[in-house]
Amino acid sequence: MADQKEQRVCAKFCFLLGKTAAETVGMLRQASNDDAFWKSQVYDWFSCFKSGNMSTEDMPRPGRLSTGRNDENIAQIKRAIDEDRRKTIDQLSEERNISWSTVQRILTEGLHMRRVSAKFVPRLLGDDQRENRVNVCRDLKTLTVRQFLTSNNMVIVPHPPYSPDLAPSDFFLFPRMKRSLKGKRFRDVDEVKENTLKALNSIQPQESQHCFEQWQKRWDKCINAHGQYIEGD
Repeated sequence: MADQKEQRVCAKFCFLLGKTAAETVGMLRQASNDDAFWKSQVYDWFSCFKSGNMSTEDMPRPGRLSTGRNDENIAQIKRAIDEDRRKTIDQLSEERNISWSTVQRILTEGLHMRRVSAKFVPRLLGDDQRENRVNVCRDLKTLTVRQFLTSNNMVIVPHPPYSPDLAPSDFFLFPRMKRSLKGKRFRDVDEVKENTLKALNSIQPQESQHCFEQWQKRWDKCINAHGQYIEGD
């Protein structure tokens, strides 16, 4: 049964092979049963590897990732999330030089946030926010498909803040495009644009129709849940 040093070496090997942290967690758990790293440990090591620190020694060293959940680190993470709510914990850890597990605790315990439709949002909605979500969903239900598509013009529809679970772009479009783009490397911006356009064009009309139908169902779910977040269809 491998000790922690051997497991860190295995994690480094997986990283060099292009495996993700999630894939590495599964492989370590399969190989070592209950002795494999906790998820946060694997992600912390991957953050070190991505920053260029390839050492597998468990020794204090210059440049070690910050593990303190202090006011400065909390403020850094809050600013980063306010700028882009699609940031992943991996990205925040690497950009801010803060360990993966610390970023996770800051988001969940310090900022009381959770991920909904790939975006970080407040974990608990206030009464006014929930009421606004319900009202918007009721307003949307009054719009007919014909109104929405008349003359090929897009009708401006209301959207409550902090509600990616009610935005078709968040719960359908972006995840659908990721299926075609995930894991690929592009030479330049032009190639990114070209492949993004291909991914958009690959979406079939029936997929868009299904998305619109699921959107309408989500309005009902939101209303029935008194404005609470919803996940899945």
